[in-house]
Amino acid sequence: MIRGLEHLSYEERLRVLGLLSLEKRRLQGDVIAAFRYLKEAYTKVGEGLFTRACSDRTRSDGFKLKKVDLD
Repeated sequence: MIRGLEHLSYEERLRVLGLLSLEKRRLQGDVIAAFRYLKEAYTKVGEGLFTRACSDRTRSDGFKLKKVDLD
């Protein structure tokens, strides 16, 4: 417990400290794990799901999902 925040509810403490709830942190971790899995799986088997973005204006890792028509 952080001194001075004892009287606040869980949600209020998170807001004051600028933190995400445990539920949202778990969901974020699941999404990151899924992205890493897909990125690895598709770089080994035929590529094609992710493309390399060539933009200097983003702060991401540069991978973007690519739409594939399955006709």
